[in-house]
Amino acid sequence: MSNAAGSTPILMNRAGVCLAHFEAKPASPLDPPLVLIHGWTGDHRIFTPQIGYFAHSRHVVAVNLRGHGESDAPKQEYTIEGFADDVAWQCAELKLEKPLIIGHSLGGSVALELCGRHPDRVSGLVMIDSIVTPGSTLRESADVGRLLDEIAGPNYRAVLRRNALSMAVDYDDAARRESIHNIYIQPSCEKTPQHVAYSAMRNFIVNYDASLAVSRCKVPMAYISADVPLVNAARDLDWLQARCSQLIVAKTLLAGHFNTIEVADQVNAMLDRFLTVGLRRLATAGI
Repeated sequence: MSNAAGSTPILMNRAGVCLAHFEAKPASPLDPPLVLIHGWTGDHRIFTPQIGYFAHSRHVVAVNLRGHGESDAPKQEYTIEGFADDVAWQCAELKLEKPLIIGHSLGGSVALELCGRHPDRVSGLVMIDSIVTPGSTLRESADVGRLLDEIAGPNYRAVLRRNALSMAVDYDDAARRESIHNIYIQPSCEKTPQHVAYSAMRNFIVNYDASLAVSRCKVPMAYISADVPLVNAARDLDWLQARCSQLIVAKTLLAGHFNTIEVADQVNAMLDRFLTVGLRRLATAGI
């Protein structure tokens, strides 16, 4: 974790469940603040370079979703809608004024759901290499069915490791890819309980439909993609673009799914540009 963000989680109690976040900010932060939402079986560490970079100028809050990281993991169903409600509650408790919501992977779907439910409370949305909504191709995929069965099985931690390594693709040399995995990915995979991992993935693939959130999400929006075959085949940006004319699409160069770490400078520059130009341009256009 970057020294700029500290290493101690801040815990807030929501109806008996402790939800954790990490935050950092300068003495006089610029608007808007940033809320960072990690993906499935992840935690705030996936945004370590972004926290370190933006904490010099803005209030940065990196959440740990319910069941992940330092947050409690009660026995329950884990859904995109539930995650979004938790993060909205955290934003309200922290009195964040119209934050920019940034989500990586599954966190992008949580961010989209949040912005669709509360478009008046946010300044904009950035999704980073997220599957926008699981369509029939993904739901009916034999590979995804096998993945769910394996996550429910006795060797699910080995499955999570294999899945994460495959999502990194092979743009970096093996030693760097392994180092990124061991520092930023594997610790959160090891910590995420099996019931959380299975419920969150199953409910996303089988039950989640982003249509309503998309229809309500009128805020400035950007999507930063990587180059991972599974996500490429399932993200369905054409569907999103047809419904959200304000969407801006960009792509990191020669990076796998964990591009926030792999090519942090590219991601930071895109986020910076969206903050300084994109939000204003889209707002001026009446978005």
